[in-house]
Amino acid sequence: MPSYATHHIFAATVQRVTGDSAAHIAASYPAGYRWGAQGPEPLSLYHTPFPSQTRRLAQRMRTEPPAPLFEAMCEAAVQEHNTAALAYVFGFCTNYALSRVTHAFIDAQADRLALYMPGYSAEARRKLVESDIDGIMIANYIAADPATFEAYRLLDPSAAECTVLARVLSHAAKSVYGMRVPPAAIYHSLHDMRRVLHLTHSGSHACGRLQRFERLLGKSGLASSHIRPAEPLAADCANQEHRVWLSDGAERTDSFFDLFDAAVPLAVSLQRAVLERYYQQKPLDLRFFPTDFTGTAVKN
Repeated sequence: MPSYATHHIFAATVQRVTGDSAAHIAASYPAGYRWGAQGPEPLSLYHTPFPSQTRRLAQRMRTEPPAPLFEAMCEAAVQEHNTAALAYVFGFCTNYALSRVTHAFIDAQADRLALYMPGYSAEARRKLVESDIDGIMIANYIAADPATFEAYRLLDPSAAECTVLARVLSHAAKSVYGMRVPPAAIYHSLHDMRRVLHLTHSGSHACGRLQRFERLLGKSGLASSHIRPAEPLAADCANQEHRVWLSDGAERTDSFFDLFDAAVPLAVSLQRAVLERYYQQKPLDLRFFPTDFTGTAVKN
């Protein structure tokens, strides 16, 4: 999935073009909408770097069929009788749309980055691609210096709606995956994510210290790849030159910006379906979910 500032920018873009009702609800509960735009990512940073059931839940959300997850979140939002919960699900719609459309692209760019970063693992290369794109998106959409922009401040883990969204996700975890993850753990994961982002975006000096530590371990990019580069990488990770890349064996030349734009109507349509599900109890159409969050086709 793209990095957190890119997901925030995408959610804000969708909010500007979606229907009045959805946009109004998102604007009324900005923290809920913004946290929803991060999808399962906060769970993956719960008590990092230690393993936990909460972190395993994040992986299951990304790789298992998403329709039951969205149906369960909608059901939980209805039970809450609180449109703050609906704003959270709207944000989750944007995360799913952008993640599934761009996942193969990011994988392809990470593979190509092996030419520039031969000592980096596949995971570190992928994270560096995400971080580089994050900086490019900040420069283009927020007009800020990517190296110093403290994007983590966009995420407020103490907002009132955070207790609501924690209950929504806890309900979905039990209903869909049979996993008992209490709302308190989910609420805690929001604070953990913001804490990690603060640590990894506290200035270029942090990157230098991390790289020295990585050299001692012999694991280049292990942590420093999470930090946005001060300048866009020469590798052109956003593919603004429209080089050929492969997706399921097919050649494509899309840039990240092309894919970003293509994902907008998908997110808008899904938000409208969620709105109908909330107010009219109209079930979500399975055709909204042809793939999981990684873009892998769902087998019916």
